[in-house]
Amino acid sequence: MNKEKKGEGKVRVKVVILMVMMMVMMGCNSGGRDPEKVFLSEMVNLGKGFMEVFVSFGDMITGTLGIKAETKKSEIGKYFSDIEKTMNSVKSKLNAVVAENGDYSKVKEVVEQFINGILDKVAEGAKEAASGIKDASGNLGDIEKAADASKGAEATSVINLVKGIKTIVDVVLKPNEGDGLKDVTKSLDDDKKKIGKLFGDKTGSGAEEKHIAAASASIGAVSGVDILQAIAKSSGNVAVGKASAAKDAAGLAMANGDSTETTDLDAAAKKDAVMSAGIALRAMAKNGKFIVKDDAANKTEAEGAKGVSSNAVSKVLSTLTIAIRNRVDEGLKEINKVLGEIKQG
Repeated sequence: MNKEKKGEGKVRVKVVILMVMMMVMMGCNSGGRDPEKVFLSEMVNLGKGFMEVFVSFGDMITGTLGIKAETKKSEIGKYFSDIEKTMNSVKSKLNAVVAENGDYSKVKEVVEQFINGILDKVAEGAKEAASGIKDASGNLGDIEKAADASKGAEATSVINLVKGIKTIVDVVLKPNEGDGLKDVTKSLDDDKKKIGKLFGDKTGSGAEEKHIAAASASIGAVSGVDILQAIAKSSGNVAVGKASAAKDAAGLAMANGDSTETTDLDAAAKKDAVMSAGIALRAMAKNGKFIVKDDAANKTEAEGAKGVSSNAVSKVLSTLTIAIRNRVDEGLKEINKVLGEIKQG
């Protein structure tokens, strides 16, 4: 009995060995386990896998935030942190595959360009932006009643947001894409120049319904790309002052109240793209609040101010997410192009 079992065992081993040998031979003939094909397959699958991760990431951001006035500033910080983590995760995966398959110099070169030129830059910008609001409290649509002593958004927070977003914009948007100085609603100039009330005013004053309506019209008149370019054009060294002294979006975001405030905005600051960018920055930044004449519940100007803040931020972040995805997609296509050339060779 034992001899029979041993005999059966030997036969099975021989059969298994024979099958393995046949599979190896078939593999050699068909290229089934050719290292190059395995590598190329991994690279293609990685590209597909990354886009699936990034698309689901974009959907998660849209679904989770659902930008509204009550959205917490800290959630915006998480949005940027998630972008950084996603870029770094993909970078690690790409580096691992290249390290394991270092014989393909052309692939290695294009992957390194993709990492250094896109992933690292986007991650760097996202980290910078997140650092400006990592410990921010309050909501996007926070408001307060006008007062001489009212303060604008924290300067460091605004500047970090500007620098971070600019770093990303420089990578994902073309220089001629969008207009950071776009101005369409010129027929509303009289009300527009008084939108400064929304950023800083004197005691007893502040934005009223007509000023909120003008701000809403400005946001609606420009694209998210225009607003992003206006943020990117903002100075990183803005002196905190009155709204009427602001020259760009960062200046508006940081504007304080003042007993001598006229709220007549500078010609540069009252452009639709710039004002919209100022609203978005002030909404996201630490301690950023919007100044209204009456902050009582259900007051038109109070509710309106909350609405324009969330609209501006929603436009900025949705556009930024799409721009990042599109740029990453372009980078992956460049990698796939090189992979295709290697296959043909």
